Amino acid sequence: MLVLVKSFEAFNKRRYSDPWVAKVTPDGRLDFTGRCGGYTGGYHTGDAGDLYIVDPSEGAVYAYGQNDRQKKNNHMEYVQYLGGRFVPVDKSNLVKILNESI
Repeated sequence: MLVLVKSFEAFNKRRYSDPWVAKVTPDGRLDFTGRCGGYTGGYHTGDAGDLYIVDPSEGAVYAYGQNDRQKKNNHMEYVQYLGGRFVPVDKSNLVKILNESI
């Protein structure tokens, strides 16, 4: 089952990276070792598309974002999968939520 995380408009491929998604480990690290989702826009093209997760786990926390190469920063958001949808997680509550989901 594919579950939509966020839709992205077309973007400047030289300035922005492709959108990415990763599962957050119980210690708060991003786990890029296993592919948990993908992006429907063309890779390295700047095409609009949808970021999705394949078979998300109930209560699991995921992070997604897009790098801005010009400003050398990364816009990142956290979400938790609850009741069949993604609920935004404020970074200040991340540790608490990760400890509750163990």
